[in-house]
Amino acid sequence: MRCGAAFVLVLALCVALRGTADDKKGEKPLDPELKKLQGRWELTYHETAGQDDTKECKWVMVVDGDRWTVTDGDGGTSKGTLRLDPTKKPKQLAYTITGADGDQEFIGIYELDGDTYKTCDVAKGKERPTEFATKEETGQVAAWKRAKVKD
Repeated sequence: MRCGAAFVLVLALCVALRGTADDKKGEKPLDPELKKLQGRWELTYHETAGQDDTKECKWVMVVDGDRWTVTDGDGGTSKGTLRLDPTKKPKQLAYTITGADGDQEFIGIYELDGDTYKTCDVAKGKERPTEFATKEETGQVAAWKRAKVKD
């Protein structure tokens, strides 16, 4: 009887491990550029339509895989997905904001240098920016610093 119980336990363990391995097979490996962006970021500068509005934007962003979450100073959150294309000059990004009324899509450019991440974007359908400056109402520039992990 003991051998039967041990066999069932080993069989259950094998099935569980196989399920985990199969789950991993379905996942796409994380893009190396996106991998550099993983973690918690704090907004250091924000501009909308050519105006510095950093004081009004107390944002923290967390990037996990290709998903991001931004929390504002009042506890509100926005979520979405992100795609990076480092092969373009300047490097390009596209992201969505997931909302109850559907997804909003944005396109832009970015720079990622160590612990500094800078973006300039506009609503999809507008002309993609080529420099880190805004002119249109839908445009924004954001600069982020990687948050230091406190011991």
